[in-house]
Amino acid sequence: MYLPFCNQFKLVTPLCLLAVLVSLSACSQQRANTAAPPVVFDNPIIKYDSPDPTRTPGDLIYTADPAVMVKDGTVYLYSTHDEQTPEGQDYRMYDYRLWSSDDLEHWNKRGAVFTYSDFDWARGDTKTGNAYAHHVIHRKDNHGKSQYYFYATVEGGQVDGEFGFAIGVAVSDSPEGPFTDPRGMPLIRLEDTAQYKEHSWRNIDPAVFVDDDGRAYLYWGNKQLWWVELDADLVHLKGEQYESDQQGTMLSRNTKNVEIHAVDTLPNFEEAPYVSKHNGLYYLVYAAGFPESLAYATSRSVTGPWEYQGIIMEPLAGTTTIHPAMFDFKGSTYLAYHNAELPGGGSYRRSVCIDRVYFNDDGTIKPIVRTSR
Repeated sequence: MYLPFCNQFKLVTPLCLLAVLVSLSACSQQRANTAAPPVVFDNPIIKYDSPDPTRTPGDLIYTADPAVMVKDGTVYLYSTHDEQTPEGQDYRMYDYRLWSSDDLEHWNKRGAVFTYSDFDWARGDTKTGNAYAHHVIHRKDNHGKSQYYFYATVEGGQVDGEFGFAIGVAVSDSPEGPFTDPRGMPLIRLEDTAQYKEHSWRNIDPAVFVDDDGRAYLYWGNKQLWWVELDADLVHLKGEQYESDQQGTMLSRNTKNVEIHAVDTLPNFEEAPYVSKHNGLYYLVYAAGFPESLAYATSRSVTGPWEYQGIIMEPLAGTTTIHPAMFDFKGSTYLAYHNAELPGGGSYRRSVCIDRVYFNDDGTIKPIVRTSR
């Protein structure tokens, strides 16, 4: 570090000492502002329903199914919200929560940003409705204004009188919402995948990836992975034909020109696909088997074919599920997921965590080292 001297051959004067102190202070402040995120995390990072959910004691809150969006140096972490009792034996999730951080160390509570009932077509109430896994992305519109797209799984699809889960999309001009449904009907419904699988929860866990060329792709599924390209507006499927009223709410849809692709090359695919790109290589991380482990595959194309690479996290004690979100922040790669390690935790009372992702020289991922303090 260069230190200013008034004269290299004379004693340092009080003025020079002041300059030295100012320089040191500035450098120290610069280091503080650019500090790398922690490698050992205070997991679970979301513990309390308080302004600082990591450190400020309060009522415990159970969160799951993380979705991460990074924008302008801020990490936005969206989660589902487990509200089941300790004795309960099924999912009870009604809303989606948001948390934010500038360093992955200190987190801020942003509150509930969406509920399953914000989709008018969703089925259920506060006793029967469920807000399952989701994904959030942002993109600037033609006027340079950021728009935020919230893709979520709720019960509302129907085929021949059978209800099941469907995927909807809502839009906002703020990461905190409010999000509104521009379609008035699901984006993916049971009839779209009826020829592949029969169980009613097959259309869950949406994840959207926007490639470098601006084209966007939706991945989803339980027991079967599907993908489809989205239209440029991100709220319709490519090739989807529809009629709308004057407010833009869709009255009908026709998907005969929509190409939905099934992927059958991923061993033990269970659910929770998540696509990202690192150093020119596409990574598809997903939950494998049941109880779930975390597996991944790689490809040179966003549409595959995918080459299976193996398991990077074994099943976790106390919960049968594990939902990944892999993201880059300040030059490093991280994995968000959930475990069941808060007091009273379990398969229906889970907790979001974050850990570092390390790559081998050939681009493969090293086994994830889970951390806590």
